[in-house]
Amino acid sequence: MPHTPPIHPHRPITAVSLLLAVLLPSLPAHADEKFRIIPDLAFARHAPQLRLSLYLPPDKGPLPCVLALQGGGFLPQTGKGYRGMAEFLASHGFAAALVAYRGRPEQHFPDTLADVRAATAFLRKNSHQWQLDPRKFAAVGGSAGGTLAALLATTGDETDPACRIQAAVCCAGVFDFVSRFQDPQQLALQPAHAEKLKTNQAWIGAPFATDAPAWRQASPTSHLNTGDPPILFLHSRNDATVPWLQSKLCHDQMQKLKLISELIVYEDGGHAVAPENGKPREEMLRFLRTHLQLSQP
Repeated sequence: MPHTPPIHPHRPITAVSLLLAVLLPSLPAHADEKFRIIPDLAFARHAPQLRLSLYLPPDKGPLPCVLALQGGGFLPQTGKGYRGMAEFLASHGFAAALVAYRGRPEQHFPDTLADVRAATAFLRKNSHQWQLDPRKFAAVGGSAGGTLAALLATTGDETDPACRIQAAVCCAGVFDFVSRFQDPQQLALQPAHAEKLKTNQAWIGAPFATDAPAWRQASPTSHLNTGDPPILFLHSRNDATVPWLQSKLCHDQMQKLKLISELIVYEDGGHAVAPENGKPREEMLRFLRTHLQLSQP
């Protein structure tokens, strides 16, 4: 795996968070009892805002666990804006974690990646507490969250096995920051590319240059290797924020490495990947069940 710049991993909180999980009861399940919620679990010592909420189905464990990574232009996120995704996953038999992370302008991509890696390690190291299956972890994200899901998939190497995931679903993410602003085809597909260059630069933390190491290291394509887990890419052809060619590029590179990768491109749906004809969430469930080796309903 290519060299990754120092990410400064932080020691996950274990005893404190587990104590809070005992003292603070989980929120009651909905009337239909599809899931229950354990809110505001602190998962790292370095920043008090780094908390996650765990959505648990009523199924008996061990449960597959999915980190649901909210997008938002690489700005800091609480994760709560992705609540609908967590509820959907939990209602279909997955434990789902809404994860807070830091972002621009105060923090840059190594810090954001360190946050989602710390959340992954925290959940895996305490998997027995919530009957999670440590062998069946995945990440799902849209836009910036899709980028983070791909980075989690491609950087989870042997340096910290607790951060590894076994599958990822990436919706409308950026996977090669250099080609996004260098390729004429991609530039033509994003009218606001000048503004996006500024916001991406603020997150990456270095001026744009085609040979800039930071821009390469922030790109999941730079970390691909033959040990990476399966990834499903979902994108809309009429996405005017992030070109659909970003998903195609990463998918093609994975295919060359003989990695498991699927690409589904919808004609409409915009940046939200919400096509009139098509069922992205059903495709996500199918992919996760297949590659986490779960029985199909």
